[in-house]
Amino acid sequence: MRWVKGAATRLRDRERAAIFASAAGHPRHLLDSVRRGLILVILIAITPIASASMVQGVLQLRRATEEAQHRLLQGAITGAGSQQNVFASAENVLQALKNVPGVHSDGQDCAATLYGATLSLPFASNIAFIDAEGRVTCSALTQAGTDMSQRGWWQRAKASKAFTLGERQISPVTRSEIMIGTLPLYNAQSDFVGALSVAIDAGWLDNLLKRETPSSEGVAALFDAEGQQLVSNAPAISRRLFDGKDLSDYVGKLGETRDISGRSWSFAVATLERHNLLLAYAQPSDELFQWTTFHVAVSFILPIFMVIFTIVAIWLATDRMVLQWLLYLRRVTAVYGQGHYGFRPSRMDQAPSEFRVLGHAIEDMALAIRERDAKLREGLAEKTALVREIHHRVKNSLQVVVSLLSLYGSGVRDEADRSRFDQLRIRINTLAVVHRILFEASEGSQVQILELLRELSALLEASLDRTVLVTVEADEVVLPTDLAGPLALLLTEIIMAMGRASARPPLRLALKGVEEGGLVVLSLIASEDLRDSLSEAKIPLAYGFTRQIGGSLEVVPAGTGCRAQVRFSPRFKTR
Repeated sequence: MRWVKGAATRLRDRERAAIFASAAGHPRHLLDSVRRGLILVILIAITPIASASMVQGVLQLRRATEEAQHRLLQGAITGAGSQQNVFASAENVLQALKNVPGVHSDGQDCAATLYGATLSLPFASNIAFIDAEGRVTCSALTQAGTDMSQRGWWQRAKASKAFTLGERQISPVTRSEIMIGTLPLYNAQSDFVGALSVAIDAGWLDNLLKRETPSSEGVAALFDAEGQQLVSNAPAISRRLFDGKDLSDYVGKLGETRDISGRSWSFAVATLERHNLLLAYAQPSDELFQWTTFHVAVSFILPIFMVIFTIVAIWLATDRMVLQWLLYLRRVTAVYGQGHYGFRPSRMDQAPSEFRVLGHAIEDMALAIRERDAKLREGLAEKTALVREIHHRVKNSLQVVVSLLSLYGSGVRDEADRSRFDQLRIRINTLAVVHRILFEASEGSQVQILELLRELSALLEASLDRTVLVTVEADEVVLPTDLAGPLALLLTEIIMAMGRASARPPLRLALKGVEEGGLVVLSLIASEDLRDSLSEAKIPLAYGFTRQIGGSLEVVPAGTGCRAQVRFSPRFKTR
């Protein structure tokens, strides 16, 4: 059963392809097709919608990028603001302490003052005064006499006239991570006289940053001008994200980086201009652009699916609603073309209205053709009967003429005159044979050449004085009636000329008819060389009949005999 369905499907596909098999039905160019034309028109119609959807996706992506940049920048600014407040508080305390009497000495009042200031700052673990040579002279904690002259943060502080922050380090006093903020001091003559420094608890800054920007929402990290990480709410992740990047290039812009697992992160950078620090804030890109990516993808994918769906829909719709009815109408016209005008296309009742109207019009046309064909057939049958009757009557009249010639010829005493009467009788009898063949032919307007040659050979064998044996071979060639009479008389003249030869032994003739290259070739091969009897001077009527049928007559030797060959076109119209 499956094989039968498959064979039926293949047959239907071949028939569908046959719609365009002819030169008239084959598409002349790419768009010379209902299906392709509809696809092009619909694609042109939906192009503005698809383009608008894609443009909307691009604008949405741009807007989402701007919103993400703003969101990240706000996170960075928030984190930077909290850190800025801490550093500003530390600087303000040091600015206040530099004007307190006794802070520059190493007395008990100095240590007490610094200790009290330390207690007022929750993020400070120690405050100290360092003289111009880098030695601690006064400290909130026991640290007097410590030499700081070789420390990097001290060298930077001496070179600066403003509050500076040092790198993250381990405090030798508290054994915890700290950042040292230093305020250089100058006398009235602008001479460097020392500095006040505060140890800021780095862990406290980390916790502050974690409270402001939890790591579950994003990663924030504070960096100095050299790119050293000072504070972070997730140190390990932030080092991987921002390692090797010049964050100053990303200020006011959206950056992108990847973590150790290859996950993409987007980040923004804010500056702490007062202290020359940078705070970077990053969030995973998939979380930041989660719905945006989906919407943008939909904006681009939806038009593509729209185009694909449109092409498939039109392809199937034209096959279902157009091509199958064109195929059915083609079958109907093929049936009508075979003459079955009584066939009714009942399936057209299920077709769309346009094809239904076309089907009814074709059916009405077939009925009109059937009625006209019936009238034509009736008229043709009547005319054929009349023509057959004419041929029959002409044949009877010619036979009467032959009988009269035989009657009067028998009374002629002169041998030459009697021979002329016999030849005339043979010629008229030849015409009678032709009309008898036309009367008996099933097709009144055509004559089978094989039948004509056989009838002529039988007539001439019985009518000639000399014994002539004729053998006939011919292809299935048909001749129009206007060529049958002249051709029969032409052959009769040639055979009678051969039969008049003086030699008395039986004459053997081979009569052959073939069709070569659109021409009919008749060959009469005689067993004797009778070329002298076949010249135009001897048989002028034969050459005259040859010209009448638009052919040529050639006589050539053939072995011990000769051959008379006639060539003519079966489509030649006699005048």
